[in-house]
Amino acid sequence: MVTPKQMRPALRCDILCVLVIESTQHMQNLFPDLYDSVLTKIITQLRTPVIVDSPGKKDAVAKKGAQPTKATPCVRLGVVFFGDYYPYSTRTRSTKYFTSNYREFAKTIKEHRFCGGGRLRCAATEGLVGALEMFDDFDESDPEVGPTGVLQRHVILVSSTPPYAEPCRENDYVQYDGFDLDRVADRMRELKLSFSLVQERGKRIEQVETLLKAANISTKPALELPKSMSPSFDVRLVGIDLPIPPEHDTAASAAAQPTPIAAQLQANIQLPQAPVHIQPVQTQAVSQVQAALPLKNKADSSAMAGDSATGPKKPRIEADVPSVGAAAAEDPTKLARAKSRPKNPSANRPKAPRASNSPATAAVAAPTMPQANSASAAYLAAS
Repeated sequence: MVTPKQMRPALRCDILCVLVIESTQHMQNLFPDLYDSVLTKIITQLRTPVIVDSPGKKDAVAKKGAQPTKATPCVRLGVVFFGDYYPYSTRTRSTKYFTSNYREFAKTIKEHRFCGGGRLRCAATEGLVGALEMFDDFDESDPEVGPTGVLQRHVILVSSTPPYAEPCRENDYVQYDGFDLDRVADRMRELKLSFSLVQERGKRIEQVETLLKAANISTKPALELPKSMSPSFDVRLVGIDLPIPPEHDTAASAAAQPTPIAAQLQANIQLPQAPVHIQPVQTQAVSQVQAALPLKNKADSSAMAGDSATGPKKPRIEADVPSVGAAAAEDPTKLARAKSRPKNPSANRPKAPRASNSPATAAVAAPTMPQANSASAAYLAAS
């Protein structure tokens, strides 16, 4: 039987987180992807068990060398939606108080209807003041926890529109009258809040960037998620160590790559390669190939030898005309007949006149009469 003295006292570990979300038409198209890819991972990380020490036992643990206690935190989630001022937006601000029921919180966000406005400016100051008022309500409603009983306090701003420069006017508590972004940053430092920022990628708002630097007490730089994890939004987290998978860790991949100097040194190192032997074409092999081919005459063999030096060419095909020497080798009588014949038999033949129908040619070719006949004809004409 376990006595009350042997029972370990329950350790209380509370984490408060408020999402301040821009409720405009522009954000409505981008928010579903953001909630599934980023916000769910942040909430899961907040619910991870943490190492805590029971109050009043730090010295005993240090003396005895006992290990600290691990506890699962009670994460309380709240949300503040802000839009634009009237008449550009139907409602400037709406608040959903803390809840530890994750399913109820997810249902509240998914059922929210985004409003219009926010084309040029948005009431981001009103949403941040609403988050501060929510922390004040929690401290008053749960005095057992108090300001020192909460392990972590987070405010995550989700916005992509520049805020108005004028002070807030939709606050519920009088102490926040006339609060601007500078006074909001001072109040966050008093409550020791961790302020994180989620913006549309490619948009850097100067007022919000200044708030990110001024609202956090921690000097540790914000954890920026790589583009592969959040393609549409630039996420910078403070106080939330969200693990980055190795395939998305750009810093680790950059460290694994060699520096430019190392890469240059590696490029200059020439590894030994196997020698490549290039054998020139032997003329003896070409002559053997020529001897194997059935060449017709010496001219072809010389042409083949000349072409082998310059490169392959198309073979020439010539008619097979037997020479006189070949005929003499076959029959001596044929040699005697060949010598008795004229070299050009057509040279002694008379040339046939060419037919022409032109008058000039006909006049030249017409036969002329003898001179006697022409003289008798002249005498008869005179008598």
